[in-house]
Amino acid sequence: MLSFATPTWQTAILAQNTTKGPLGSGKARMANLIVPRVYLSDYFTATDERELGRLGITHIVTVLDRQPAIPDCIPQEHRLLVSLADRSDADIISHLDQTTEFITAALAENEENNVLVHCFQGISRSATVVAAYLVSTSTMTASESIAYLQAKRSCRVSKHGLP
Repeated sequence: MLSFATPTWQTAILAQNTTKGPLGSGKARMANLIVPRVYLSDYFTATDERELGRLGITHIVTVLDRQPAIPDCIPQEHRLLVSLADRSDADIISHLDQTTEFITAALAENEENNVLVHCFQGISRSATVVAAYLVSTSTMTASESIAYLQAKRSCRVSKHGLP
């Protein structure tokens, strides 16, 4: 008997999405301003040129296991790809210094810069990256940053990824 790998649910959704815009509606399908100039969102927002322009996004942090189709309005040097699968045992900790440095540098470079951090749904991997950024750049503890993020957006933050 032959056995074929079943595509991930993310791949299946992407294959069925023939439009450029987001699927469905609701809080998880839009960008949320977490702190001034830092947004948290999903794959569909990150690949929507019109929405990126509306938000004034200049830099993107992608936390996915593949390169997304980011529009050309975001230059290559303003993109950071953290190649990370959506699995509970994925090592996000080793990437948090890099993502925090990228976000911090983007914001320091120009007062007009805005950063979008996203994963596929914008609720776990990318939320962990933003929580780590908050811990690193504010007086928030890990628990406070998680509670703060959850008040701003429906998300799940990996507590194993935060100090």
